[in-house]
Amino acid sequence: MHLAVGGAVALVLAIGVSIVLGNLPDDGSDGGPADAALLYDDGRALPADFPDTHGPLAERVYAELEARYGITPDQLYDEDDRPDGYRVVLTLDKALQDAAEETTGEAGVVAVEPGSGAVLCYAGTDPDTGEDLVGSLHPPSSVFDMITAATALEAGASIESWWADEQTDVTLAQAVSEGRSGAMDTVAGEYGVETVLATANGMGLTAIADADGTVRDLAAGDYDGLAAADLGTYPVSVVDMASVYATIAAGGAYAETHFVGAVLDSGDREIEAQQGVRTEQALAETTAQDLQYLGLGESEAIEDRDFFGVAADYHGQTTESWFVGAIPQLSVAAWANGAAANDGGVALWRTVIDTAIEEHGYEAESLPGASGAGEDLTEGLGDDGSVDPAGEYCQANPGDAACAASASPSESEEEPSSEPEETSAEPEPEPTTSEPEEPEPTTSEPEETTSECTSWPFC
Repeated sequence: MHLAVGGAVALVLAIGVSIVLGNLPDDGSDGGPADAALLYDDGRALPADFPDTHGPLAERVYAELEARYGITPDQLYDEDDRPDGYRVVLTLDKALQDAAEETTGEAGVVAVEPGSGAVLCYAGTDPDTGEDLVGSLHPPSSVFDMITAATALEAGASIESWWADEQTDVTLAQAVSEGRSGAMDTVAGEYGVETVLATANGMGLTAIADADGTVRDLAAGDYDGLAAADLGTYPVSVVDMASVYATIAAGGAYAETHFVGAVLDSGDREIEAQQGVRTEQALAETTAQDLQYLGLGESEAIEDRDFFGVAADYHGQTTESWFVGAIPQLSVAAWANGAAANDGGVALWRTVIDTAIEEHGYEAESLPGASGAGEDLTEGLGDDGSVDPAGEYCQANPGDAACAASASPSESEEEPSSEPEETSAEPEPEPTTSEPEEPEPTTSEPEETTSECTSWPFC
């Protein structure tokens, strides 16, 4: 399966590059790509000062060039010094990059194409420090829940499996859609931090920082200092989360994120890469299908089309916010902090998605709905696997034998003894005129949750 998927993705990449090379616009000189070292995906030149104004992004491009092609920046085209140097066609889409860069303040956004891993936009630099806000790490809160849910689904649980959430019981579907961190911690604890992070790495998460800020390389299996119950607090990058949701949008097929679409020599011939883009089937198609269903948004929110996504904030603890979501053709992750978080990641996400739909004419595609795969497990309801007969699971499934079995011991204790009680002869009590005592009304309110609106970004 991995070979088949890898071949299919490689074919998509090859076709994409050929389309790019075959449709590069006339730049006013010889009808070929612009005479510049770095080009957008349509052949137009990036600004000459791009490496200076977009230092972190340029560094990523140069690192990829050296790793995949063995080419260093001093071998690239320069009008005066190296007119025969290489030119690089990036995966960046000019319209999306321009839209992404309209944001101000502490915010960042990345768009990744599902199935290919091509990064179509990458924008976000701290206005005060120059820090790369897209590549640096931020606590993900509930946007990590899709990874934890994927772990359970891959292990054979269904979206209707049940899990303990502090003082209540919820299904996996409820836990994700309602942002119930307690239940997601229960899920992560059931399978263990190593299993969850191995799933995360397969989906596109490359690194995570522990509570002390030490960055752990997930590809190397470095899980030291990480606990299952705290996965939503460990910082991850915006670009990695866009990759994770791209894997879900692509039916579970992972493609390594990359910025280089092609390298051209002085004769406009494409240079063959020494190292291709890594691809593999990271999740079962039914798992990806169920994850799309769990994050399904309101179809009328974006041009009458389906999308899936998860929003996150920190319940007043910080001003950070996320929105990560995808349509079948594009995955976008947006993060914002401080004043920029007033509009949140949602506004930035919508800007990029709307621009992509308008510029590329993406057709609306319906998501398939739940797969029905997996078992409706209940092991996550209690430490010893027991089912509380008064709990939400038994209320929803009163006919389950586990509920009756759990209830029988307590019921037998309450049954009256068959032996009559011995009583001493006492005079009958005088009749009272006092009214029977009425039961006090309960003052308990329905449980208040702090779950965010995660089903779509305009609640």
